[in-house]
Amino acid sequence: MHCPACRHTLTETEAVCGHCQFSLGALSAQMGIAPQLTPPIADLAEVLSRKEKQAVVSEIERLEQRFPDIVGIVVFAQIPDNLSLELYAFWLFNRTSLFSTIEQGGSNHGVLLLIDADKPRATAMIGYGLEPLIPQQTLEVCLIGASHHLKKGNRGGAAEAFFRELPRQLLDLSSAWPKIFGYSETHPWYDSSSGQLVQAVHQPDGDLY
Repeated sequence: MHCPACRHTLTETEAVCGHCQFSLGALSAQMGIAPQLTPPIADLAEVLSRKEKQAVVSEIERLEQRFPDIVGIVVFAQIPDNLSLELYAFWLFNRTSLFSTIEQGGSNHGVLLLIDADKPRATAMIGYGLEPLIPQQTLEVCLIGASHHLKKGNRGGAAEAFFRELPRQLLDLSSAWPKIFGYSETHPWYDSSSGQLVQAVHQPDGDLY
């Protein structure tokens, strides 16, 4: 993970950034009581119509149907003038009710999209459990797609574009995931249920669309 204040690399267990001294505790003390948010969409600034909300929720549901382990969430909020978008997203991610108590640390597979209600900007954060699988560049590609709508003041369309692009990016990334977890398509693997070595046979995926 990276420090949300200075982008310095951190480990999951570090409470204070050794580079800039940022800490979630200090940020939480500054922000006060966190709002009660209900996924998958929290429109704190009330910028969306009911129809726009449903369109965004539909895109998130399509993402989660294709990738059931991922939890998609979008928040529309007015960002305090003294806080960066990234710090506000970090606070929401870690101090609100967006994720359950079991979705902590490496078990957190959340993707949070934060859209500024006042300015044409957005940022995205992923849970620790997704960091080995989804590089920052992937989120940036999705945010670029959202930015075209933000420039036109269409915040609902921006959220739709982000969550429409994300599964496309994940499909491209997924080909590398077996190697990340040590799976080989050419070497046998150990089947714990039978106690035997099994030769892996790769079969191309069908049409996921």
